[in-house]
Amino acid sequence: MKRKNFNRAFGAAVVAGLIVLPASCFAAGSTMRAKFTYDGVADCENPSVSNFPIHAEGTGTLTVDRHASLDVDSTVSGQEHYETTLGGRPTEAAAGSASLRVLGKHHIQAIRSYPNNILVADITVVGHGCTLTIDNRLKPGKREYTFTTRFGGLAYCGRPRVVSASCEPL
Repeated sequence: MKRKNFNRAFGAAVVAGLIVLPASCFAAGSTMRAKFTYDGVADCENPSVSNFPIHAEGTGTLTVDRHASLDVDSTVSGQEHYETTLGGRPTEAAAGSASLRVLGKHHIQAIRSYPNNILVADITVVGHGCTLTIDNRLKPGKREYTFTTRFGGLAYCGRPRVVSASCEPL
């Protein structure tokens, strides 16, 4: 398993925020864990591939000291491990950066910046329920999406389509 600073999470950044709750939401104990699954499809020009299935799954952890970690296995980047601190500055990542934001007492956001676009994963946890939304946004003036690949290069694609996204507290 690769060990990296919070980087390359295609769907993973996808998913970094799947780490779930801010410290004020912990009921008992000092750690909150969640698992997530994300499926999507992408059409890419370089490499040339249509309807490439994207699948990412993993678990995330958030502690009361605002330390977050994420283990992700995806068809795009392979196995990755991320470490970060909530509210910290964006962390350098392959071909970009990654960060986590706490937007409210039940809402966390993971942001993965690539050369042409950003991937935003919004996670809301209330009680025993968890929702995950994934949004890919082009940067101003850009026309195609870029993502890192498990081979170390960049893929140039059309907008990835989300097929399903789910999470649940552990």
